[in-house]
Amino acid sequence: MKKVALLITLAFGIFSASAQKPAYEKTMTDLVSKIQQTQFNESLQPLTNKMDRIAAAETEEWLPAYWVAYGQAMESFRKQDSGEKDQLLELAEKSLAKAEAISPENDEIEVLKAQIASARLSVDPMNRFQTYGPKFGSALALAEKINPTNPRVVYLKAMNAFYTPENFGGGKAIAKPLFEQAIDKYSKFEQKSVIHPSWGKMESEYFLSQCQ
Repeated sequence: MKKVALLITLAFGIFSASAQKPAYEKTMTDLVSKIQQTQFNESLQPLTNKMDRIAAAETEEWLPAYWVAYGQAMESFRKQDSGEKDQLLELAEKSLAKAEAISPENDEIEVLKAQIASARLSVDPMNRFQTYGPKFGSALALAEKINPTNPRVVYLKAMNAFYTPENFGGGKAIAKPLFEQAIDKYSKFEQKSVIHPSWGKMESEYFLSQCQ
């Protein structure tokens, strides 16, 4: 009798998880689409807050925590105050650490680590380069090692070159072939699902036009 009860309990558990999955995927699809369509002059905070509630409920899924970190990092670029930027980036690092605990050795998480390091560096380049420059480089190197086809690796290298002065080894002439390489990689990249990261293509095309 106990064995029958256990089997019924297990079957109910599997059924419940299966029934909840479509609702999770639909909610994520709608929210991720809105996040990726948000313009730079619009705040991502309301969508990030909604994603944060999903991350709190879906503790075995890495993508909600990833998108929370992404939203917080992108929101930091809209802030003028250094303290507000750092506060958001600290939250982004914590959210990304939760995603990494669920999905270690993940190239998309390493790419976002590099993005956050770049944002940290931009707050005070002269005093932070020695700390966040190596973090940016090592995260991208690991992402490329895990998945050499990820176009966001080259995109971030191009962005770094674009915003680095020529006398420090950067500039538009260095960035241009990297943006071209990134766009080529985006054209061949196969996204795992609509809720996985796909950002960077439109930005690559825009910044390439600025290198002409």
